[in-house]
Amino acid sequence: MIADLHSHTIFSDGMHTPEELFIKAKNIGIKALSITDHDTVEGNYSAQKLSEKYNIDFITGIELSCFDSQNEYHILGYCIDIDNEDLHKHLAAFKQSRIERAEIMTKMLNEMGVKINFNDVIDKAGEAPITRPHIAQVIVESGYVSTTKDAFNLYIGDGGPAYAVKAIFQVEKAIKLINNAGGVAVIAHPGYFINQQKLFEFIEAGLDGIEVYHPLHNEKLRKEYHSIANQYWLLETGGSDYHGNRPNETVLFGREGVPISTLAQIRKRCKQI
Repeated sequence: MIADLHSHTIFSDGMHTPEELFIKAKNIGIKALSITDHDTVEGNYSAQKLSEKYNIDFITGIELSCFDSQNEYHILGYCIDIDNEDLHKHLAAFKQSRIERAEIMTKMLNEMGVKINFNDVIDKAGEAPITRPHIAQVIVESGYVSTTKDAFNLYIGDGGPAYAVKAIFQVEKAIKLINNAGGVAVIAHPGYFINQQKLFEFIEAGLDGIEVYHPLHNEKLRKEYHSIANQYWLLETGGSDYHGNRPNETVLFGREGVPISTLAQIRKRCKQI
């Protein structure tokens, strides 16, 4: 009985509405779901009603973007109060910083001769906070490159000629924000971007769990993170990181996740915070 605790909708960088995601989950037998959109909880509101409609257990979620001036980290928050005032203040400020960053990058691109329109970037993002993939898609649609990968490699990738630095938001602050909203903080896909020393620093800072099961983690990494979670009494979470527009995602959705009993463990830990 699979619980997929990492999925995205149109409210961040996913392709599906929350209801489309629930329909897909129902059709393939997923028993529990969390929507963990990047830096927004908007998809959670309708999901709470859809949970009853489709008889799929649901736990509120978010994926917070963190940046410490050198590296980016993602922290998943589960069982959060999506109406928490401090959380909403952070998300509003973060969304504004994304707009300002995108404006700077658009200006840099224009000065390089890549004449894209910032309004097109806003339209591309829709309800979601603006991210570099939105800018990349506009560059492609404007005819300057053939793929979004080319847009990153030539212009807006880390250190590229039209790259602007992200706003600083440390992992320690994300953990505190999630805990103060009644939730548990889990490091997302650590095998993708984090060394063991940094992981232990985050555990010392109060991390509640590790995303052990993720498509980017091979069996060796899963065993390693399982061992660390057991050693430090951390939650073990997992999911497909489903967006709907990436290779092999259709196969992984419904196969990559954790036992449904994990939700009870998360809820129990939330009550202790």
